[in-house]
Amino acid sequence: MTALLVYLAACAAVSLGTLALTLRNLRLYAPPPEAVPADATLVSVCIPCRNEERNIEAVVSSVLASRHRNIEVLIYDDESTDATAEILTRLCESHDRVRAVAHQPLPTGWVGKQHACHQLSRAANGEWLLFLDADVRLEHDAIGRALAFARTAQASLVSTFPRQITGTLGEALVVPMMFYLLLGYLPFVRMRRTLSPAASAACGQFILVERTAYVASGGHAAIRNSMHDGIKLPRLFRKAGSKTDLFDGTNLCHVRMYHGFGQTWRGFAKNAYEGLGSVGLLVFLTVLHAAVHIAPWILLPLLIAAGAPVVATAIAATAIALQVWQRIMLARRFAHPMSLAMLHPVSIVLLTLIQWHSYFIQLGSGRTWKGRTMAQSHEDLVVLVDADDRELGTMEKQAAHLNGGALHRAFSVFVVDDACRLMLQKRASDKYHFGGLWTNTCCSHPRPGETAIDAARRRLREEMGIDAPLQACGTFVYEAHDESSGLTERELDHVFVARYSGEPTLNANEAEDWRWVELSELQESLEREPHRYTPWLPLALKKIVNREPASQ
Repeated sequence: MTALLVYLAACAAVSLGTLALTLRNLRLYAPPPEAVPADATLVSVCIPCRNEERNIEAVVSSVLASRHRNIEVLIYDDESTDATAEILTRLCESHDRVRAVAHQPLPTGWVGKQHACHQLSRAANGEWLLFLDADVRLEHDAIGRALAFARTAQASLVSTFPRQITGTLGEALVVPMMFYLLLGYLPFVRMRRTLSPAASAACGQFILVERTAYVASGGHAAIRNSMHDGIKLPRLFRKAGSKTDLFDGTNLCHVRMYHGFGQTWRGFAKNAYEGLGSVGLLVFLTVLHAAVHIAPWILLPLLIAAGAPVVATAIAATAIALQVWQRIMLARRFAHPMSLAMLHPVSIVLLTLIQWHSYFIQLGSGRTWKGRTMAQSHEDLVVLVDADDRELGTMEKQAAHLNGGALHRAFSVFVVDDACRLMLQKRASDKYHFGGLWTNTCCSHPRPGETAIDAARRRLREEMGIDAPLQACGTFVYEAHDESSGLTERELDHVFVARYSGEPTLNANEAEDWRWVELSELQESLEREPHRYTPWLPLALKKIVNREPASQ
């Protein structure tokens, strides 16, 4: 019984902590200030559309009714098969502030929405761009107040989660979990005090960005293969040194995101795993939710039926009461049925199943939404090899790092300057594995049909902005497991070295810092503090010791 009491007390403690964070976040997640009178800032409202005949006219009408008058409305029709195109033509003819952006074929490796938003951003004239989903409806002062909040917060990206309207029980069980995860797991204090990419969030339904910061971050082109702009876009901004923030737009905009349980399931499954970012976090949340948010609801009636000591039933009831209180607070704030609080464990089960379904979709044939399947491009595949570097086929990159890893071809590049110093990069913190560690100048995988040396030179340009001839220094095979992501590297690594004495231009998606280091200093540091470096760095370093790069 002692172990059971400790377990139940832990459940209550975790539930109390989550409730406390939620209550504090609810105070910080405030409505924006009133709009600045006569603000003449041009805002480009960018609306990507695909088969939106039910929504396009209504969303445009709500935008045009804005009290912030200096706006242009740009719409990108992504090969709709319904009446969207006809309605759009009529809207453009009727309103001089509405403009259709010419359609471009979807390139390989792009998600439709990101490509549409990219085309809209290129056509926009505004100082600020508002990316708005077609099913969102705005109140008259939404744009002006969002702009005022951005300036008050000194943020280059601001976002809100519109009031989520649900029409069926299936929608109501799942959709409000957006607010549960946002308010219960993201510390708003840290979001506002740091530029940490991990301490950020946005909702892709409503994202307002300052144009100059958007361009500097790389914008939607930098997240072309993502289905989660709400996670990826604010992280891009923060990596580029721009602040992001959230405001409460519950009374400023609303949306019915999905119609029915099936559409809700598919809609969340398309990007739920991507929002988590690692199988390790998925496993952790699954265990946490099962242990804290499901088990006590099962144990309480069993304890009562078994005549267990009062203290055990009281603690279990306390854990449940804290969770119900949290859900009631969220339901009251965001206009959801408070009765959902008593169905909390059902929502947790559905959320967990959706996340795992999303994970397996990402490993399989690709994620599908609105009639498009995101096909895997060569960028998403690695080349499988044997120990002698003979090709055995291809595999999706993330899948090749699961279940102990599949041996695949990779490369590591070292840049050496005229003083024989080595250029190191610090991997971006949110890389899919071994993030935030120091490593060689750049590393990656050749694409199918690409030689290792050609891939290495391409990647050196892409990650570090350096174009220099390379010299091959041999290969090695290694295996390393990353506990934080749950992924395993099993690679046959080709090592190359180049001579270059300038400064790099970092790709913020790949590297967050760089430095020159003497060989002896690096070797000493690797022995003294190996945890600061990637596991393949010392192995690759052995291949270039006593080697001099030569031009090719």
